[in-house]
Amino acid sequence: MLFLAIEDSKERMKVEKLYYSNRKLMYKVAYDILGNKQQAEDAVHESFVRIIKNLHKIDIENCSQTRNYLVIICRNVAINMYNKSRNIKSNEYEPDSISYSEKSNPLDIVLNNETMEGLIYMITELKPIYRDVFLLRYSHGFSREEIAQQLGINVETVKKRITRAKKILAEKLEKEGIRYE
Repeated sequence: MLFLAIEDSKERMKVEKLYYSNRKLMYKVAYDILGNKQQAEDAVHESFVRIIKNLHKIDIENCSQTRNYLVIICRNVAINMYNKSRNIKSNEYEPDSISYSEKSNPLDIVLNNETMEGLIYMITELKPIYRDVFLLRYSHGFSREEIAQQLGINVETVKKRITRAKKILAEKLEKEGIRYE
């Protein structure tokens, strides 16, 4: 039914391919959060509604990056559903505001292979609320507004989470003895 809303046949085929190759993984991610079959199915459906809005940014050929994007969206949809069902605000668990310059970007560092592996590990170790926005911004190239729309949060929350992720990464890089400007 979701596919019928897409008029362009190429886009419809792209969504069908994404859906059939990733629906089980997305369902598992949603079910792990929600613990309910129907809600997990609803989360997958809602994820695809959001994904269709940004279909032009998805490269099916890059399977791991595409899968990562789909899981991030689905996980955040499921978390939002979970929070709404329990009347919890989505930013309730965020730490106090941290002021940090957006100009310091760990990704601007000239990295050798060993440092790059360390940075990738550091990114994977970030809390999901920071890792997701960081990856959507710097790996997938979404704007803050697009991230906010995809994750169902406001733009200011996206900005704070990106800033916090960069601060955490910068501190970890500094501990490793890597300087950046």
